[in-house]
Amino acid sequence: SGYVEAETRADLSPKITSRITDLRVTEGSRVRKGDIIAQLDHQDLDAQIAEAQAAWAQAAADLARQQNLFQQGLAPKSTLDAAVAQEASTRARVDYIKALLDYTVLRAPFDGVVVAKRAHVGEAVSPFGSPGQGSTNGGAIVTLVDFSTLYVGVDVNESNLARIRPRQPAEIVLEAYPDRVYKGYMKQVIPSADRQKGTVKVKVAFLDPDEKILPDLSARVNFTREATDGGSNRTRVEVPKSALTVRDGKTGVFVIRNDRAIFTPVVVGVEKSSSAEIREGLVGGETLVAEAAANELVDGVRIRVKK
Repeated sequence: SGYVEAETRADLSPKITSRITDLRVTEGSRVRKGDIIAQLDHQDLDAQIAEAQAAWAQAAADLARQQNLFQQGLAPKSTLDAAVAQEASTRARVDYIKALLDYTVLRAPFDGVVVAKRAHVGEAVSPFGSPGQGSTNGGAIVTLVDFSTLYVGVDVNESNLARIRPRQPAEIVLEAYPDRVYKGYMKQVIPSADRQKGTVKVKVAFLDPDEKILPDLSARVNFTREATDGGSNRTRVEVPKSALTVRDGKTGVFVIRNDRAIFTPVVVGVEKSSSAEIREGLVGGETLVAEAAANELVDGVRIRVKK
């Protein structure tokens, strides 16, 4: 099992500390790259830019005068150099405040959907979080997701990793819509393992996405050996019903691995008289403890396999 995640997701934060004067989106809003998300107060910066531009104009005029005097031999070069430095300094100040003014407009960095609004008009925000709100998303005003990049992140037992190949077909079932089977494929194996769980995360992409797929929905993934239409052609994994057992309220089987019986939780599908379909937990080919004695086994116990 796993969860729907997004390759392209961003918590949009301001680059300066200010107050929100206009927030043009809410949860569910669709935006295009470059659209305005929020406008921050810039009255103080307006006053600063006016003052800085006046200082720059004065410095430019002084520089022109000093250049004229220097050319006539009426002023030393040191005075001209000081005028040059002053003009450059005031010009840089103007450029800096213009950049701050640009930062008062928060724009969408990519096409996407607003999935969370974390601030409101009138609130003070900063790159480090809103005062007194204890934000865990820094100073995020909204969270934006590109729904075209959604996939399922699923944990695969490391012992089964070798059985999964690039672009291997898969079937995806969202817990919210158990009757809808999506087609997908193995997109990427994350190059890192969880030593505590003994799993590796795998990304499974959707081939037939629709508007029902939302970030953070829980999902079940079944890897198949052949392309499937989501119907009766899916490759099924079946086990003897005698291999099924319950541990701590979870149904599972004991998989033999390195001469030990490892309890592996499974999701059971259609049951027959002597066998049961496994919709999740096994990929096929595992060696199981198939006798009713499985109910007496302890997870991790060493066993002897008869050959």
